[in-house]
Amino acid sequence: MAAAFAVAAALVRRERTGGGAYLDVSMLEAALTAMGWVTSNYLITGRPPRPMGNENFTAAPSGTFRTADGYLNIAANRQRQFATLCRLIGRAELLDDERFTHPADRKAHREELRAEIEKGLAERTAAEWEEVLADAGVPAARVLSVPDALGLEQLAERDFVRTLPFPDGRTRELRVLGSPFRVDGAPAAATSPPPLLGQHTDQVLAELGYTPKEIDAMKERGAI
Repeated sequence: MAAAFAVAAALVRRERTGGGAYLDVSMLEAALTAMGWVTSNYLITGRPPRPMGNENFTAAPSGTFRTADGYLNIAANRQRQFATLCRLIGRAELLDDERFTHPADRKAHREELRAEIEKGLAERTAAEWEEVLADAGVPAARVLSVPDALGLEQLAERDFVRTLPFPDGRTRELRVLGSPFRVDGAPAAATSPPPLLGQHTDQVLAELGYTPKEIDAMKERGAI
């Protein structure tokens, strides 16, 4: 993502000045920038953060919660969303609990809050809670398995999973992922299968100037 921003900035510069740019993108610096909330908090307060798993550093309840049949991501960051969540899961009494009154209180007692919320979530499936909470304005979404994610209607509509013949043309068909972006509405996707091991060795060596006799000699020596 940082590289994409850098390229975009260079293109704007070229448009404005006509000059090019040398881009230097650091993976380490990009990773730390993506953790902006955590790194900035440490730089300002001097307090090192602790591991939090799937919890949101900036708010609570905001993370991954267990339901009757799986996991659900919830981001009830605002007071109104927290109140709605408590009422919908049948735990309205949490609103009067001093540990959870204000956002800072909820962050300080996030583990206790998680346990209380999961008691309510245990009454329904993740899919049911996703619909109930989202309809009420509380950001929520199921944690999908890989088969569930690949089976989403959106991916079928966009023809994201492609089918290609196996390289040998007879074993079976291969299902592969397409491109996550489109150019002028057209997907950039593979249209042919990957080569078999050594399938184009002779062709490549011939293009490099080797004769058929030299190629056969390399095969005899086990070089290729």
